[in-house]
Amino acid sequence: MGQLMTVLKGVLWILCFSVAVAGQSLILEGKIRDANTHQDISGVSIYIEELDIGTVSNASGRFKMEIKRPEPEMIVTFQHVAYDSVQMMVEDVLSSKIIELHERLILLPVVRAESIEDQLEIEKDIPQSVAVLNARIFDLHGYLDAGDLLRTDQSIQIDEELSGKKTASIRGGNADEVIVLYNGIRMNSALDNIFDLSLIDLTDVERLEIIKGSNTALYGPEAFSGVINVIPRSLQDYKIRFQQRIGSHNSGDWGLHLYNDIGKLHGGYSFKKGSSQRKYLNEPSGRNLLENRSAHHTASLSYHFSESPSGRPLSSLGLMYIRSDLNYENERDSETLNNFNQMITARYTGDLGNFTDVSISGAYQWLDESQFLRYADTASQTGSLSRGIKNRAWHFNTDKTFRFRNFKLLVGYQFDQTRLDFNDTRFAFSNNATDQDAAALKRQNHGFISIAKFSHPLHAGFFRNLNFDLSFRHDVVNDKEIAPISGNIPGFTTSAIIGESKWNKSTVKLSTHTSAGNTNLAVNGFLNLGTNVKFPTLLQQISTREMLASSSAVPVLAPETNRSIELGVDIIREIRKNKIFGWQISANLFHNQYKNKFRSFTLPGTPIAFYDNVKSARISGFETRQKLFLYRKKVTFEFGASRYFLSDLAVFPFKQDRKYTFDIQLDQDGYSLRIHAFKEGRQVAQIRNLNGGFSEISIASVGNLDIFFSKSFEINKLKLFFNTSLRNLVNDDFELEGLTLRDRRYYFTLSIQY
Repeated sequence: MGQLMTVLKGVLWILCFSVAVAGQSLILEGKIRDANTHQDISGVSIYIEELDIGTVSNASGRFKMEIKRPEPEMIVTFQHVAYDSVQMMVEDVLSSKIIELHERLILLPVVRAESIEDQLEIEKDIPQSVAVLNARIFDLHGYLDAGDLLRTDQSIQIDEELSGKKTASIRGGNADEVIVLYNGIRMNSALDNIFDLSLIDLTDVERLEIIKGSNTALYGPEAFSGVINVIPRSLQDYKIRFQQRIGSHNSGDWGLHLYNDIGKLHGGYSFKKGSSQRKYLNEPSGRNLLENRSAHHTASLSYHFSESPSGRPLSSLGLMYIRSDLNYENERDSETLNNFNQMITARYTGDLGNFTDVSISGAYQWLDESQFLRYADTASQTGSLSRGIKNRAWHFNTDKTFRFRNFKLLVGYQFDQTRLDFNDTRFAFSNNATDQDAAALKRQNHGFISIAKFSHPLHAGFFRNLNFDLSFRHDVVNDKEIAPISGNIPGFTTSAIIGESKWNKSTVKLSTHTSAGNTNLAVNGFLNLGTNVKFPTLLQQISTREMLASSSAVPVLAPETNRSIELGVDIIREIRKNKIFGWQISANLFHNQYKNKFRSFTLPGTPIAFYDNVKSARISGFETRQKLFLYRKKVTFEFGASRYFLSDLAVFPFKQDRKYTFDIQLDQDGYSLRIHAFKEGRQVAQIRNLNGGFSEISIASVGNLDIFFSKSFEINKLKLFFNTSLRNLVNDDFELEGLTLRDRRYYFTLSIQY
């Protein structure tokens, strides 16, 4: 059999060489993919050194190169920073068509072409604890949405409301302390500084960049706990893609995705629609159904003024439109919610005339939300509440990077302007009385940023460089009430609630970090310290009614401040001996000290969270992630742990004080299996009683097990993905308000693309 293959290769080469001699050239083409996952690899440099010719694989992993005056002994090199280099003779490349590369643990220092990854957006800021979740994870494991994916990280807690809304908390902080960006543009609501992660369609996402900690300067003053930046794919590996998912709770969604390019002009459109239904226990038909429906639209158009050899943009102008509709209906509680969120963005990155390294972006966001629910004022009095919220916001960002040998300086300006219209109509069934509260609020935020980076190369062999970074940010925030609240609720005044407030705050961060290593070992470490500030949200300012707070609990509407220090280290070791391929360990220690800390509490029957202050609070924590790689990364064991020491659990409502994760990942010939086990710590919060006091509620710790399985297939230019997700295999009968929250669930997804 081996002799037959040799003969066939010889015949193939003779035929190709004969054609090449006649035309004095030979076309070499094929496809490059990951040896384990069979995922396509773009940005691979393919070259023949003796002829000084080369090319780069595109978004589909395909390459095409013309060889003039070919010789059978010529060597073709395939090189990528994240993979082992491969050298093959021309005749072997001609017969193979598919080239498989094995992933490395330590990136190569130099290649002829750029990496598959663009420079991370978050690298503009000072170094911090960072997690990057790449696109292939979405395809392999079939996560429902961004919240479902982020839940697997040991530092992140996802809170899910009955309406399906998902919010993220990082390192024990609150959801309004996490900034969510889409391609660098802020998505948080001006009302409560929260973004619903279920509104993000992962299909066309390149990666999620996650900053853990409060030392960011570039992404706004409210990022007390961290930043989640969603990076869409600049290039797609399909023309058309269809996806269908079915699963528990009568859930199902389908999506259609289109993409095409004409030269340097790239355009795409995605639509996704889904729904789910759950039933309350022990409730009759007609009063037991809880239903969620959603629809997502994303349209993008970009022009690449200059491109890398692989087609990735160096200087580009992009337009994007995002629209999400969320509808929720609760039969038992006669509660409905309709959320309509839209954003249109424009962004230019690259060189602008004589100016290099320029980024300019603008966005307009409009959000409309309506709610209806029944509530209880007292034990014997009930009523209904109709709420309308309109949010209109402008965002503008620009920054420029200057480079002087080992010194780099980024200067930037950010402007946000928001108008919020808020309307409540209450109806009391007992006396048929109607009360109305309404307000129109306006916020302007000017942010001035500078980040200086100095890198000092070291020539001591193992140690590579020593870096010092300093960032400064100054914010001017002006809140103004255009129209005061009105109403005739007893004990509630009709005077302006915020009038006009103006704040000026500056923050400074300092970082020192170093990197060291060789071909088998890489070490990175950093030390950060600095200050941060968070301004009261508009929701906090309109939720300060004296009738709902004792004199000792009336919030102080002043900025919340934070002093932090963090130490982090990451070590990667490649062994490649016997079955062991290598290991990785990362660890972080941090301490946050807060002043004027806002905490939320709820009033029975009222959907708004109200606030008071704690003069001082603190969080100290330790996080670690450890990985062991076997059989050239075919098998990966991963353990993650976070432990937080909170000054008072009730100051951080329903936040975990610990979380442990354990994962086993197997990748072989396009098959992927992941087993994810986790355990989360106890949660505590205070609920405000009708008599004005507080009751403390505790939720016990929980542990469970998830399994993900997927397989990808290729048939000519068709690619198929199939994955299965089995969740909460350790069934838990824990109930909250008549719903089981930790029951077993299953989801099946089939995708096909051309």
